[in-house]
Amino acid sequence: MTNPGLKPWTADSYDFTLESYHLKDGFGSFGVFQKNIKNFFGSVRSAASPSLLELYGLPNDPAYLNYEIATTTNTGDAKITGVEYSYRQSLTFLPRWARGFQVFFNGTKMTLSGSTTADFTGFNPSSYAGGINFIRPRYFIKLTCTYQGETQRGAVAANVANGIPAGTYNYQDARRRWGLSAQYSLSKRFALYGSMTDLNGGFNPTTLRYAPSTPAYAKPQRYQELGSTITLGVKGQF
Repeated sequence: MTNPGLKPWTADSYDFTLESYHLKDGFGSFGVFQKNIKNFFGSVRSAASPSLLELYGLPNDPAYLNYEIATTTNTGDAKITGVEYSYRQSLTFLPRWARGFQVFFNGTKMTLSGSTTADFTGFNPSSYAGGINFIRPRYFIKLTCTYQGETQRGAVAANVANGIPAGTYNYQDARRRWGLSAQYSLSKRFALYGSMTDLNGGFNPTTLRYAPSTPAYAKPQRYQELGSTITLGVKGQF
């Protein structure tokens, strides 16, 4: 049900970042941040009552009292704290024939605290990425790796008859993905390019469902094998 009394949520954000340029052919940054959120949204299920039926403009029908009303409400305050960093380094110390290599990495780590009913669907507590570039005047090759931590998707309504306890959520399992891309310039206007994602055997997203008391073996709900993706083409400028 739409809640006509829902207030907008607000946040005070604080960030502090240090950056370094041209440090022996490298660039890096490190930052910390905090977001104080007020009146955040949360999903609430309540047994129907005459007052709730009136609040949401529903008929005062005794049959409705056998149902629950699910709505969004302001559940209180929450706080997100975290760190983020990145670094890119050109390997200029290599022999001339190997010049053009770069390594890079970046990451974010966050912690969430506050109301247990706040709806942070899609909150990802950690993500990391890195790779190697090899760049020459006419071509480049890039190898990357990304990691995304377990991500909360949405709450599951408690159901004692079906064995679903309170505090049950769906999650996207943590995953690691490798990718390779390359490009070769045939002329100033035309270039061949290609890419392949999920070098490590294909993208395998796993859906989890669990409450704090759910044992590890009972958490997986769905497993998919999506394989790798290969793209080849020609670029042109006219």
